[in-house]
This record gives sequence, structure tokens and C-alpha cells, in this order.
Amino acid sequence: LAYVEWFTPFQQPELHHGLYKVSRLICHGERLASIIDVSDIRRSIHLIPNFGAVAPREWTSSTV
Repeated sequence: LAYVEWFTPFQQPELHHGLYKVSRLICHGERLASIIDVSDIRRSIHLIPNFGAVAPREWTSSTV
């Protein structure tokens, strides 16, 4: 079994970097999540957070 948090479907890629923007799906004020069978997973993805102008300087590869 796998815990999965759901996100919005892909739309058009962002012009300046070509990546797709997604957001968490919210239902009744809570994140939409499911427990699914691992065999139902089609592919994995890597999500990159939107830091704004600058990522916090105290974040490093060993602390985040």
C-alpha cells in the first residue's frame, strides 16, 4: 500500500522554465489523500516547491 496526496492536473507549462505548475487538491479544507495499492501507481514525480524570490538560506541538502 502507498499513501498518496493528490494534486491538480497539469495545464500548460510555465513560459520561463517549461515546468508544469500543480497545487494540492483541497476538499472541505483538508488535503485530499488516499491509500492505494502500489500496483496502481503509474509513475512517480518530483515536486519542486515555489520558494518565491529566494529560498531560505538556512536550508541545505542535509536539513530539508
